[in-house]
Amino acid sequence: MSDRIAARIRTAWPYLLGYLAARLLVIGAPVAAWLHDTFGLEVTEPQVAAALGVILGYGIYEAGRWLERRAGDSQPAQLARFVGRLLLSLGLSTGQPVYALPGERVRVLGSDGSMRPPR
Repeated sequence: MSDRIAARIRTAWPYLLGYLAARLLVIGAPVAAWLHDTFGLEVTEPQVAAALGVILGYGIYEAGRWLERRAGDSQPAQLARFVGRLLLSLGLSTGQPVYALPGERVRVLGSDGSMRPPR
């Protein structure tokens, strides 16, 4: 998979999950009514879903990154990395993107902490 496609999946998928979670929250809980009753804010359910989608999407992305960086060979560490991959890239093995300037040499740590050869 190309780095460009992997980067786009890793950007879009967590936000899609966040938006879906926000829609479920808006449907299951009267968030717009609560905001009106508590703070006097006049908002619609789509506005609440969009705002919650961005917030939850960012939270899902950060949680996925945190889980993805778990080191070790234990089952909990492997499970954490798998869950992180699910949250970040639909479970596809995209690897963590490496951003470098053209012609720049970088060294990348593998999921086990070992060094990969320079690219």
